[in-house]
Amino acid sequence: MTIIKISAVIFLLLLLGLFIVYNSQTVNVSYLGIKFENMPLWLVVFISVFIGIFIGWLFMFIDELGIKRKLKSAEREIKGLKEEIAQLRQLTITKEE
Repeated sequence: MTIIKISAVIFLLLLLGLFIVYNSQTVNVSYLGIKFENMPLWLVVFISVFIGIFIGWLFMFIDELGIKRKLKSAEREIKGLKEEIAQLRQLTITKEE
């Protein structure tokens, strides 16, 4: 299994190296009044990808917090219902005439 992992890492590093070699021209980037001059294109692409990953992670984290809140609420409701069932089981049934 480690041979497969090592081979996959080497393959990905080769792809990354090829990407860097073929995209080494420089570009000028201006964002919110900040100017970056003579940045390699591959660096601009990687920064954009990592910013996208971070934003996606942030939305996922916020969504996960909402799910955890709903789960805790459901667990409290289940606990209350179990207690109610336990109390109802202790009642004796009497027949009215």
